[in-house]
Amino acid sequence: MITIAILGGGFMGASHAANYRALGDRVRVKTVASHVSNRAAAVAESVGARLTDDLQSVLRDPEVNAVDICLPTQMHREFAEAALAAGKHVLLEKPIALTLEDADAIVAAAEQSSRIFMVGLVLRFWPEYVELQRRVAGGDLGRPLSVSALRLSPPADWNDWMADPAKSGGVPVDLLIHDFDQMNWLLGAPRRVFARAPRPDHVLAVVEYDGAHGLAEGSMAMPKAYPFSSNVRVLAEDGVAEYAFSANPAEGGGNVGASDAPRGLRLYLDSGADPVSVPVEPADPWGPEIMYFVECVEAGRAPEQGTGAQARAALAVALAAVRSLESGRPEDVS
Repeated sequence: MITIAILGGGFMGASHAANYRALGDRVRVKTVASHVSNRAAAVAESVGARLTDDLQSVLRDPEVNAVDICLPTQMHREFAEAALAAGKHVLLEKPIALTLEDADAIVAAAEQSSRIFMVGLVLRFWPEYVELQRRVAGGDLGRPLSVSALRLSPPADWNDWMADPAKSGGVPVDLLIHDFDQMNWLLGAPRRVFARAPRPDHVLAVVEYDGAHGLAEGSMAMPKAYPFSSNVRVLAEDGVAEYAFSANPAEGGGNVGASDAPRGLRLYLDSGADPVSVPVEPADPWGPEIMYFVECVEAGRAPEQGTGAQARAALAVALAAVRSLESGRPEDVS
């Protein structure tokens, strides 16, 4: 059995806790470390864990094998480095950090520790996105030419830090990091980014790749009545693949709650065949990710998805978008 401590008792900590609970006796969540609140208490109670506001004490606990970090992004480097130094396996929520300097320091600490380290790039485990990547990599659609993605949300009113770009990185770093990672996964190495913001907290970004382009739209400025919405569309030489998702706000705070959107990836081929809907197994978005992390720890196997290098590459695109918003011109990806 793996003994877990979750750092952070908010929306993401609750999402992770529910999926650890679903793994039964493979995992024990011993501690939830967070500012004490009714929500954090509910997260701890849901998994039979102890609630504490002493985050450092968790790292000293010899019974804890792994630490799941769901803290505000500006705290990622401090607690990831400390957990790895204490010999704990680490699942770190996205984005990996706010700066490439901090990302590189976290990756270096993970390499030196020989512990399992993974970043919560959840779309790499989301069934439709997994199927999309499999189809593209397998050549079903021919060479991909462009990826178009959107991720639209009402303002983050469930915590007091996400609305501050100094703490969250803003829309490019906190929200579009998912879509930049998908573009990298599907199209390869990014070259440069040109970004515009028609209104605060609403960003459009064009990402240039070798022989392909990505277009991402992200918003934390939609009306409160607007459902969380995401879409990905790949235009390739021999057809198009598309997946759209929408969800109600999460109960108790958060932007991804219950969804009745149709599941499955849609394929449209130039061969003239009828459109095809590829069914997928319904899953909580974080379920496959949490299971994969646990499997890696159980097997002592370094992850192939959600790696530090993948998280760093997505952050590099996001930061280039931030620089482009400031400069008004395309910016190279560092």
